[in-house]
Amino acid sequence: MEESIGVPVIILDKTKKKILLGVRKNCYGAGAYGLPGGRLESNEPLEACAKRELLEEAGITAKSLKALGVVRDFQTDHNFIHFAFVCEDFDGEVKLMEPQKCEGWEWFTLNNLPENILPGHAQAIDIFLKQDLFLRDYIK
Repeated sequence: MEESIGVPVIILDKTKKKILLGVRKNCYGAGAYGLPGGRLESNEPLEACAKRELLEEAGITAKSLKALGVVRDFQTDHNFIHFAFVCEDFDGEVKLMEPQKCEGWEWFTLNNLPENILPGHAQAIDIFLKQDLFLRDYIK
């Protein structure tokens, strides 16, 4: 079974204390919520991939990224190793840039997330939620 490297990004709206999720379509996990992000291209640095994917999928430019952690996602025909990031500072307004891959972007509070989140992305969110610094700042 083939393994790929994925780079999901937790986008935070610090004012509203929410994260960005989109419903996937026409791909693995169709109908489930996922974070913006995608596959690492050959010879592409991880942070560059995260920034590229944010611009391609959501029309925003990350000003800074923080490495969050690594998760392994076992899928039916494909496995991923995800290098997850957090972005708290970005330019632009979130918009749907790839309607063929995503039904739309929605903001969710951390204490009211949808249940059907892609497994690898849910693991990244769990890592995020277990960090006391972030819990203190974003869940109240």
